[in-house]
Amino acid sequence: MNPITTDELQRKFADVSELISGTRPGSRHQHLSKLHDLIGDYARRGVVVPAPLRQLQEDLTNEAIESRFDNMPI
Repeated sequence: MNPITTDELQRKFADVSELISGTRPGSRHQHLSKLHDLIGDYARRGVVVPAPLRQLQEDLTNEAIESRFDNMPI
């Protein structure tokens, strides 16, 4: 298997970002696994994860946590 190139990483980031931006707020966190996979690709390539990608991961992680509490009875 050939290692992924930096250009491919950037393309995958753009694709995942576009997918997430086209998803309804409140359900964007369902794509969190795609972000984790992409961050893993960056790590395997030895490339620093871009700040916008880290921020998007943090935002979706927070959304996932919040979604767990949306339907909790008080």
